[in-house]
Amino acid sequence: MQTRPILKYVFMLTLLLTGATALVGCGAMSPPKPSAERSVFPNPTHWQALSRTASGVTGDITLTNTTLTFGNQASLRISPIEHDADTGQTLFRVDSKTNPELLNGNFMCGGKPIDYIVVQVTGDVPGQSDMQLMAYYYPGPMQLADLPLKDQNDLNRMMCALYTYVGIESKPMKAK
Repeated sequence: MQTRPILKYVFMLTLLLTGATALVGCGAMSPPKPSAERSVFPNPTHWQALSRTASGVTGDITLTNTTLTFGNQASLRISPIEHDADTGQTLFRVDSKTNPELLNGNFMCGGKPIDYIVVQVTGDVPGQSDMQLMAYYYPGPMQLADLPLKDQNDLNRMMCALYTYVGIESKPMKAK
């Protein structure tokens, strides 16, 4: 009667493999497909600091879907979460929970690590910036629909910085 446990094992394994094959076949277990959000900045885009704040804190920046690099070559690892083509806004989660020292000993958002960044590319509007970068403290999940944040007294969920830039035609940033 030793064959009975083995048959039971083979039967269970067959059921498991059949179920897994069915899930893969219907796409339930397939790896996530690249979404529009993940291809907003597939190639490095270069931005020249326009506002005094951007000039004094971040300097010129380079942005990709995975990295925000500042004028002093410090960087943040980021991941795109959501993109709204109508507003030009892209929400990024900051993966590297840090707040690196930037130009002139400044930090992007005071002393706390940044949780999210929103990039809004406005395009060719004469007299206006091409891009705004907003940094947020927001400890929980965030979506573009959460903006603008309503409670300015909530120090755990607030925009902590706003920087403006103009586009630089595909010139790599110079190392400093």
